[in-house]
Amino acid sequence: MTALLLATTIAFQGATLIDGTGAAPRPNALLVVREGRIVSVAEATPQALAALPAGTPVTDARGKWIIPGLIDAHVHAESEGDLEEMLRWGVTSVRLMAEDVAAAGKLAERSRYAGSRFPDVFPAAPIFTARGGWWDQGEPPDSNLNRFPTTVGEARAAVRKAQALGSSEIKLMLDDTAWCRAPKPTLPRMKPDVARALISEARKLGMRATVHAPNLSDAKEAIGDGASALAHGVLDRLDTATIAEMKRRPVYYIPTMDIFEFLADTRGFVDRVLADPAALSIGGDKVSRYRSRSYSDRYRERYPNFDSVRNHLPLLYDNLRRLREADVPIALGTDMWAFPGLGVSIEMDLYVQAGFSALEAIRAATETSARSLGIEADRGTLEPGKRADFLLLDDDPVRDVKNVRRIVEVCKGGECRPRAER
Repeated sequence: MTALLLATTIAFQGATLIDGTGAAPRPNALLVVREGRIVSVAEATPQALAALPAGTPVTDARGKWIIPGLIDAHVHAESEGDLEEMLRWGVTSVRLMAEDVAAAGKLAERSRYAGSRFPDVFPAAPIFTARGGWWDQGEPPDSNLNRFPTTVGEARAAVRKAQALGSSEIKLMLDDTAWCRAPKPTLPRMKPDVARALISEARKLGMRATVHAPNLSDAKEAIGDGASALAHGVLDRLDTATIAEMKRRPVYYIPTMDIFEFLADTRGFVDRVLADPAALSIGGDKVSRYRSRSYSDRYRERYPNFDSVRNHLPLLYDNLRRLREADVPIALGTDMWAFPGLGVSIEMDLYVQAGFSALEAIRAATETSARSLGIEADRGTLEPGKRADFLLLDDDPVRDVKNVRRIVEVCKGGECRPRAER
């Protein structure tokens, strides 16, 4: 199977298709794409095949599965190589948390060029925090605006500047880090009136505001102020009134269960991930580094409150289950620096362990993540008119959701390449 020209009508015949809406899989599907857009999804009957334009290249996909391209609603990219790795694992769009609005905007433009080796980048920028707080520990400032506002006026001005620079979403850090850093000293936390001004100004301007607030009191403050999404799971039991408000507005919940599992037991987490032979394709150098004692020791030193994180895991999973039962939208995001791209399938597997069906986990990583970014009209499901972002798989992800790692081809905007060439 080879790369296909965007100007051509192409078709995939015979695969079992999962459209990302939560609907049952469709066997013997015919997926037709023209100029990077889905034209139709139908049964691959002789009549449907005969109706294709003359000369249409038809890929025989019998015995394979097609799912939408994965959307990671919370990433940090330490390098362009991280973004390339994400696309190789089938992640076709990402919400990139970024310090610098202008730089993130340029990266987003590059991600949309034909032939790009990156997922499409949707920045949440800048990352606002308190001076000396989390995300002011060596991370760069934004030279065009103040990432560390101390007054309501400064906060509102910074959001307006961010929008003028092209941002459609900001991120806030509301966290003193005690939950993961104790007994190390806590870090300064943004003042409530400043956080409220940032969120309210963003919403007034039609922008989204994603908030890092894993402590219950901080999360409730963020929801009350009008946050669009919570960037992490909440460590303590959510009350019914808060859950009802999250459903009503809605507020997207991005649990990042993989990060909590990673911080609770880094060595054990790495060993569990690498027990799957498919994960070893990240490369021998990375495997050796992740398995080294120095790697896990570094995180025990940086985030020494791992016992507290481990003790909160049951509550994190309970919140996830209760929010799912209440129909609060759960978007999949990883924040996973150790396994870029692969982290999405790790997170999906954790959802299944929490009681999700495989179809629900796939929907969280596709349709709901797209909605959290405001791009659901364009991508996230396999429906006519939407962008042709999809994966061709060699095994059934409903039988085992980790089979989303069994990628044959990654198609982004109708440009399909074998995974090895990504």
